[in-house]
Amino acid sequence: MIQLHVESKKKPEIYRKFLFPEKSSFSLLDEVILISFDVGVSNFSDFEIVKKDGRVSKEKIYFVPENDTDYDSEEELLAEWFLKPGDETIAQVIDTSESFTVRLESYVDLPMNFETPICIAGVGNIHTGKLNEINVEEITERILEGEGGESYLDLLESLEPDYLSLLGLANDLKKLKPWQYLRDDEIVMIDFEDYKVLVSVMGAAGEEFGLMIFDMEYGYDSLAKILFEKNLPSDFSYSLNALTVNYVDREELDSADYQLIKDCGLSYRGKKNWIQFRSYLAGTHPEIPSFPEVELLIEVVNTMINITELRKAGWEYPQVAAHQYPVFKVQKDGDLQEIYLLQIQMSKPTYECYEEISMFEKAQYKKKPKSALQLEYDLLYLPFGVEIEQTDRTVYPIVGMLVERGSNLVIEHEMFPMPKTPQIAQGVLWAYLQNIEIRPSKIFVSKELRLILQPLAKIIGLELVESDLPGIQEVKEFMKNTPIDLFEE
Repeated sequence: MIQLHVESKKKPEIYRKFLFPEKSSFSLLDEVILISFDVGVSNFSDFEIVKKDGRVSKEKIYFVPENDTDYDSEEELLAEWFLKPGDETIAQVIDTSESFTVRLESYVDLPMNFETPICIAGVGNIHTGKLNEINVEEITERILEGEGGESYLDLLESLEPDYLSLLGLANDLKKLKPWQYLRDDEIVMIDFEDYKVLVSVMGAAGEEFGLMIFDMEYGYDSLAKILFEKNLPSDFSYSLNALTVNYVDREELDSADYQLIKDCGLSYRGKKNWIQFRSYLAGTHPEIPSFPEVELLIEVVNTMINITELRKAGWEYPQVAAHQYPVFKVQKDGDLQEIYLLQIQMSKPTYECYEEISMFEKAQYKKKPKSALQLEYDLLYLPFGVEIEQTDRTVYPIVGMLVERGSNLVIEHEMFPMPKTPQIAQGVLWAYLQNIEIRPSKIFVSKELRLILQPLAKIIGLELVESDLPGIQEVKEFMKNTPIDLFEE
């Protein structure tokens, strides 16, 4: 398949990335551009070839979908003109001012049963000029509807990730031993053309070896907690958003890991030499990475090889402030641009009371007799996974738990398969307090929940105390050996 980058010639750089079947025509490319940028299906584009086979075109070659004089776009295939990465054409939408640069990024070796293009990345709206995220699934669904093809999810599931290339690059990185040159807290940011990631090299301490990769938008909270918070909870990994490349012993591999390596015709010898990949998504069991995640890992590992070589050649990790990182910008040809420092501005989170507590409910609660009862409250991930219809990943259910401090008696608990949010944390506690006939004198909570619950506590007159929650910790240890069906009862 052909991977094309289509970018509006307006500023800022609004773009889409597509995978096209090799037998796709310029007419199909025209249709996809109009759909994906919301230009309007009544228009059509002409295409001017500006670079072919790695060289600037010496003659003006145009393809117009409705022009059958020189070239018939219905017959002209993209693969006959996009030959080397960097080959370009300019698409000009007829009767509008919209024009786009279409550039070949690569040829992707995938099964040949695809007949319809799919959108794999993109950002921005050409009508508003805003660099907001786009819904790639929605764009692909619209393309598929026009082509009468299968669903986007079916297509995505049938894509075969290029594990062989990823394993090869990961093995090359292992030979360089990057942990001898970078500590796990010497984070580097890689600025690709359309996204940014932060990478930590594991192994300087001589225990766990590999890479942890955090998406700038969705994973930085996870990285910040690892770097700057002490005494992370035991279930922290359940809330992690990251990709990892791990070098482990043979016995640490799951059967699926071993089968993947075997299917690629590979084998490794020695301790910490077997390669394992993981995708962590908050609230779910870590899985082997999917097709788009493998594509990202290939780019990241390849770039980390280059960064390690730079470090070996004399580059020194700079002195940085908290939340400040050296950035390597990856150019379109894959070369690394000059390094600069990026300071991430961290704002202190603010919370409000999300529960609509009426004056009557507040008065009813305060009528309850106040007691010496002390409780512990937490939202925590259960240490076992369940299957649900909404996702194909195994989910770690969340349980809201209220425990009597001292006796460790579970007074209230409720299990639900959804992410932790401030709204849920407040709502579950308020429901528990309304069910109890008396008012507790204190409720002990984690550092994380104390800030979230404080607006609710202020309204109902509740004292919160920050704690390590020994009672709930004991209940968690008990749950590890308790069948889920028994706990649900």
